Amino acid sequence: MKQMTRRDIIKLFGASALSMGLLGASGRAFASNSAHIVIVGGGVGGAAAAKYMRLQNADVRITIIEPNPQYIFCPGSNEVVADFATLESLTVDYSTLKSRYSVNVIQDKATEINYSAKSIKLAKGDVVAYDKLIVSPGPDFNYEAVAGFNRALAESDFPAAWHAGPQTLTLRNQINALPQGGTILISSPEDPYRCPPAPYERASFIANKLKHTNPTAKIIILDAKDDFIFHDIYLDYWKKEHGMGSATSRIEWVPRKAGGQVVALDAASRTLKTADGQHYHGDVINIIPKEMAGSFARLNGLAQGDWCPVNSKDFSSKRDKDVYVIGDSAAADPMPKTGYIASNQAKVVTQAIQAELTGKEVGTPFITNNCVAMAAEDWGMTVAETFRFAGNDKPYEEAYVLSDPTENPYLRHIRAELAKNWQRTFRKDIFS
Repeated sequence: MKQMTRRDIIKLFGASALSMGLLGASGRAFASNSAHIVIVGGGVGGAAAAKYMRLQNADVRITIIEPNPQYIFCPGSNEVVADFATLESLTVDYSTLKSRYSVNVIQDKATEINYSAKSIKLAKGDVVAYDKLIVSPGPDFNYEAVAGFNRALAESDFPAAWHAGPQTLTLRNQINALPQGGTILISSPEDPYRCPPAPYERASFIANKLKHTNPTAKIIILDAKDDFIFHDIYLDYWKKEHGMGSATSRIEWVPRKAGGQVVALDAASRTLKTADGQHYHGDVINIIPKEMAGSFARLNGLAQGDWCPVNSKDFSSKRDKDVYVIGDSAAADPMPKTGYIASNQAKVVTQAIQAELTGKEVGTPFITNNCVAMAAEDWGMTVAETFRFAGNDKPYEEAYVLSDPTENPYLRHIRAELAKNWQRTFRKDIFS
């Protein structure tokens, strides 16, 4: 393989290659005629795509475009809210992808796709050419779906904390400062949204903490749904551990049919209004916002409505066969929006790209989702799902096995340990 010189790289990427980190980001240089796989987004889906693309092909050039130098995992952030984990323990960087997998990481924001030229424009003005483009930007939040709510409020006194980071710490601090006997309101949105069991795990973790620090406080979950994954297990746990349904209940769950859908926030009075006109006052208010495809995908015409339609066999965009959309932004029903799903969609895409590069037929995908959640340190639950390709214009065929409520404390403990180990091994798989 012909080795590229420093001059070759500057010719290929432009003089901005120096400032973008294309020189010295890895220990290898690649031939100028090697296919260039560009990935927008360095979260779980994007990082998995980079790693597994390299495992399948040693010779392609791989570039991640990501504005942040580090990534904070959302799985595990509820533990930070409840004060038994730290953001630092969930934070990773891109050093292993650079050094072990020879991935170039450009710390900048992708802004515009030129489909005819097959190039990406960056916020700092640089342009990066691609042969194949993988778009994995994560979701954007539609704060305004709740009247009176907005991004500025979420970043100040009303943290959504649905993207791990500063809002996570704000919510944790507000819970720690909750007045004795105070009320926490959690608004859970309609499907689909990132990590379906997470609002209920969050409520459980907070309730467990309050049981010892603020035993007369109360959590009210106002839900835009009438059902949710692990519904039976969480309700069983809340009844057993927090007196749900009793006069001294620490948790109350209000489903949509009982008026749980939140439609408005009055920030001044710290009040939520529901669709049936009820008003709830909260000392702490946690509105989990409705989601939609990331702004990069929407502004570049990849979305129709809230999500990006894709061809089911390889997750190529309906707009352009050389652009692929994975993760939370993809319209991939009935798959839930989870990091594990995003990582497995990345593997499908990289296998499809490798097949095309080597003149082979694209295989038939079979995708799995292993999801875990906890109600407490010793009370866990799991679901194993499979999604079988049924045709490009058809939804995947889904099958699943879901944990049931159990009186066996040993089984609950085993499930909880499985959940903890799953998080650790998943993080290692993606970024190591």
